[in-house]
Amino acid sequence: MSAKKRKVLLVIGRGFDIRTLETARRLHALDADISVWQLVFDNGLGDSPKRSELTATNHEGLLKLVPAEKIVAVPIEIGGPVGAAVTPRNTKASLDRAGDCRDFDDVIVDISAMPRMVALTAVSVLLFKLDKLAEAKGPSVNLHVTTSESVSADLGAAKGSLRDSVTFVLGFSGHLEEQTTQNWPRVWFPVLGEGQRDRLHLIQDHVNPDEICPVIPFPTRKPRRGDEVVGEHRDTLFDDFKVEPANILLASEYNPFEAYRQIFTAMERYKKALKPMGGCKLFVSPLSSKLLSIGVLLACYDHKFGKSSSEGFDVGIPYVETAVYGDPEQNAEAADFELHSLWIRGEWEEPIPAAASAAVTAAT
Repeated sequence: MSAKKRKVLLVIGRGFDIRTLETARRLHALDADISVWQLVFDNGLGDSPKRSELTATNHEGLLKLVPAEKIVAVPIEIGGPVGAAVTPRNTKASLDRAGDCRDFDDVIVDISAMPRMVALTAVSVLLFKLDKLAEAKGPSVNLHVTTSESVSADLGAAKGSLRDSVTFVLGFSGHLEEQTTQNWPRVWFPVLGEGQRDRLHLIQDHVNPDEICPVIPFPTRKPRRGDEVVGEHRDTLFDDFKVEPANILLASEYNPFEAYRQIFTAMERYKKALKPMGGCKLFVSPLSSKLLSIGVLLACYDHKFGKSSSEGFDVGIPYVETAVYGDPEQNAEAADFELHSLWIRGEWEEPIPAAASAAVTAAT
C-alpha cells in the first residue's frame, strides 16, 4: 500500500526575480500535493513595464505548476510613512488571515522573491506560530525555508533607492527606546554583503552602538569575496565607525547553521560579559545574502524564545527597506544560483518514543 501523500503549503512571493519559481518547480517534479500562499506586494507605486512583464511571466509559470484554485493571493502593503513599521505589521496580519497552517504536513517558505523585511517577518511569524501549536499538543508541522542563492543575481536585483528610516523585524526591537535600560551598552553586528554603505550609515545613526562587530562572509564560494566586502566598506568601518579589527567576525556564506552558531555564541559572550553592568542591548542587521540572513534570524529567535534564552531578553533586527526597485539586471542563462533548503522545525524535534528508543538500544 502506498504512503499517504503529504500536504504541502508553499509560501512564495509574486515577484520579478528569475529565481522565483525554482522551489515550485522542484515540488512539482516530485508530484507533491501543493497549495500556495502567494504574497502580493504593494508599495503604493506602479511597477515599470519590465518588472511588470517579468512578474506576470513568473505568475503564468506558477499557474502551469499549481492549479489556480490552490493558489491564495495574500496582499501585503509594504513601506509606509517614515518611521512606521508598516511592512512587518502588515506581513503578520496578512499571514494570519491567509489560512491555518495546521492543515498541512509541511510549510515551505521560499524567500527567493521576497523583500528582505517580508521574508524575515514571514519566517519568524510562522516559526513562532508552529512552535506554539506544538507546545499546545497540536500537530508538529514541519517548517522549511528555501532560497536560490546567487551573488550575481542578488546584485542584479538590488537596483533601486532606499527608504530613509530604519525598520525592525516584528518582535525584535531590542528595546531600543526603553528608558529604564538607556544606559546599557549597545552592541551591533552588521552582517555584511556588497553595496551596503548607505544602509550601514542609516542603521548606525539610528542604533548609536557603543561597539560594532562586523560579520564578514567566510568561507565563501568566491575565495576573495570576504576580502572584497571589507575593502569596499573599509572607509565606513575603520574611518567612520572606528571599528577595531579584532571585533570582525566570520560567518560561513553557504552554511546558515554554522553562521547561526558563530553569531549566537558571540552574542552570548557579550550578554555574559556585560551582565555586571545590568545587561546590554544587542542588534543584528542582515545585510548579506538571504541564506545568511536566515542564520541571523534563527540566532536572534533562539536568544529571545529558545530554551537557553534569558527571560525578557530582546534582540533587535534593524534593517533599511528598499523604497523603489529599479529594473533588474539579471541574466537567467548566466546565473549560477543554487537552491538551498533548511528544515528549521518539526518532526525532527519530537522525542523518540520509548519503544523505539528501547529497540535502538537493544540493536546496538
